[in-house]
Amino acid sequence: MNKPDDRLLSALIDGEADEGELRGLMGPVDASAPLSGSLLKRHAILRGLSDATREHATRHRAPARLKMLPASVGTAPAATRPRSWAAWFQPRLVGAVLVTAILSIGVTTLVLREDRTRLLESELVSLQLRTLMAPNQVDVASADTHTVKPWFNGRISYSPPVEDFATQGYPLVGGRLEVIGEQPVSTLVYRHKQHLISLHVLPARLGARYAALGTAQREGFNILTAEQGGFVYVAVSDLNAAELADLLRLASAAR
Repeated sequence: MNKPDDRLLSALIDGEADEGELRGLMGPVDASAPLSGSLLKRHAILRGLSDATREHATRHRAPARLKMLPASVGTAPAATRPRSWAAWFQPRLVGAVLVTAILSIGVTTLVLREDRTRLLESELVSLQLRTLMAPNQVDVASADTHTVKPWFNGRISYSPPVEDFATQGYPLVGGRLEVIGEQPVSTLVYRHKQHLISLHVLPARLGARYAALGTAQREGFNILTAEQGGFVYVAVSDLNAAELADLLRLASAAR
């Protein structure tokens, strides 16, 4: 099919061109050509059917409600429209959600705090067990405070208070270095009867989390803490809590 016949076919399909216009569209195309002549005949038949339909068909007026249909298309009844966020807002439900969230946060905080406390206690008990099993419980063995105190100089970044409480039943055995909280700290070793006591003396900046332990017992060891004069004192021993507290009071009051 050539280009003129293409244009002719489109005009026929659209039904917009009469016979004269079709002949104009054909231009130089030979009307006697088989394809063009066939198209013209088919167009004449279609036009005849269209004219007869318009002349003899029965016409009906559309009802008024049908005319209103285009305006209502796409409009949902008020009862079925999506409810706004305000309609869904339920104060009781929101309150329940908030309470649940607060309780969850509180429980999580308590669990984390409990885990941290157990870790600190385990750390202190492990240090005490290692001390008891070691052949030497001290790095510097002396009851002379003027020997033990200077020994820490240059080994740690602070100067710990060192006192001997032999007259009160807690003689000083000596001192050693420990690593607590990844920091080197001073540890004073005392003896009461047959019990060895480790008294860790930490500056407040390092010992704040240990001070929060207060009084605890783990694996048969008592752990007591006190904070005084910029230092945190942590006493660990298998000595009973009451007598261990006596030493803690003596040490923290001596500063």
